[in-house]
Amino acid sequence: MKIFIWGTGHVAHSYLCQNEVTEKDIVGFIQTNRTLKEWKGIKVYKPDEIEKIAYDYILVCIYGDARNIINTCNKNKIPLEKVLLIDNYEWIDGSSMRNIPESLYQSIQISNAQVHAEKYFPIFQSIRLGRENEFKEYGIIKKNKSDHIENNLLQSGLFEDIVYKLDYFRYRTFELIANEIERNGICGNCAEVGVYRGEFARLINARFKERKMYLFDTFESFDKNEYIDELASGNCSEGFRETFTDTSIEKVLHNMIYPEQCIPRVGFFPDTAIGLEEERYAFVSIDVDFEKSILEGLRYFYPRMSEGGRIFIHDYNNCFLGGVKTAVDKYEIENEMQIVKIPIADEGGTLIIVKQ
Repeated sequence: MKIFIWGTGHVAHSYLCQNEVTEKDIVGFIQTNRTLKEWKGIKVYKPDEIEKIAYDYILVCIYGDARNIINTCNKNKIPLEKVLLIDNYEWIDGSSMRNIPESLYQSIQISNAQVHAEKYFPIFQSIRLGRENEFKEYGIIKKNKSDHIENNLLQSGLFEDIVYKLDYFRYRTFELIANEIERNGICGNCAEVGVYRGEFARLINARFKERKMYLFDTFESFDKNEYIDELASGNCSEGFRETFTDTSIEKVLHNMIYPEQCIPRVGFFPDTAIGLEEERYAFVSIDVDFEKSILEGLRYFYPRMSEGGRIFIHDYNNCFLGGVKTAVDKYEIENEMQIVKIPIADEGGTLIIVKQ
């Protein structure tokens, strides 16, 4: 058996400690952006250096980067039928481990490899399949088996998808912010720009069930020209736009707890906000990843926020989406002001803005 191990971090180390593969099995290690010449005494390769090397499988020991790995494989003509992913967080089509469609394996041609994973690499397979359980006791829940903070929607049974556990701090912080908005009587409706499948919108809708919820999205992914600009600037990766095409208004509304309170505004923002100039907002989520769209979101919503209202800007501290932070900086410069900014340590590096 000749294998490559993709990854030289703690996941790869933990797997190798299981002794399922031996040193003689390992042809080499792979780093997406190589920083090492050797690891554990074995050569480290870049993805474009393995084409002429004979091997049976590549075991990808990296969490949270499946789509990027697959894109890199395609770019370097690495056969996907030899690729085994330990990642069950972010599958190629964005689905969670809870419901992996058979068509997913077929579509990326790794169904045979999946069978072989169970036959030849049962420990690798068990790590991959078992990761979902890690998040059942995530964060605050881990200590007491219960989150005793008030108004706990996340443990109500309405939010069982693993996405809410994987990004627990983002969603739980929102609930605490929502409690403050209600307690302080902050008026206004809610909105999200960049809805995608509606995971966050579902929670906002459930928590603010008495308020209108505006859903601003193309429901088709990003504007192609803006994507090209961001790609050229190094602010996103190739294939990033295609990642967000699997959505529709119907899917999003079906996901809502109180769909009668939701108002889809389909198209490119801020054109889709025409006619809402007098609207006031208590809570807004801006999750559109790119500099121009983030800046337009701030220009439109910040002046329309009620005092004490909050804006969540997703991916502010995401090292792969540099345009988000640039947009916030530009907004402050063009308005000669310093807004109240509170970063939080969630998976995407969200920034909370408080309207004064």
